[in-house]
Amino acid sequence: MYKYSVFLFCIFLLAACSEQKETPEVRIRNMVSAMESAVQQRSLDQVKELVSSDYSDEWNSDRRAALRSLLFYFQGHQSIHLLTRISDIQLNDDASKASVTVYVGMAGQPVEKSASLIDLNADLYRFDVDLIADGDQWLVSSARWQKARVENFDF
Repeated sequence: MYKYSVFLFCIFLLAACSEQKETPEVRIRNMVSAMESAVQQRSLDQVKELVSSDYSDEWNSDRRAALRSLLFYFQGHQSIHLLTRISDIQLNDDASKASVTVYVGMAGQPVEKSASLIDLNADLYRFDVDLIADGDQWLVSSARWQKARVENFDF
């Protein structure tokens, strides 16, 4: 019983230490990864968890409209594979808000490296995303996007 208790205590300590070392930037990178996974799985519910209820964008879309647009994208693409590259993360002074620039290659087949984006005829975009901290989680509060070039993925 003693060995079992010591083992559980060590696991608890390791978990506590890892949580303390998780910086806002690491949490942002994890959120981008979670968003990538949710989109590839075509899970609107998982995406919804990562979008602020106060979401808005330059086209006057709110959260509901943005999720509806994503649903239409899911319906038009039975297989979604993404290659994401974070090029910049900027935090405000108190780490309650952040801006992230993410390049995303979207294809119907798996994309393992930027060189294959051209061969797969992937759609390439630059997303400038504003995030807001909600406890230990980051939520998308706004997004802008534009076409990108394959050169933008080499960094």
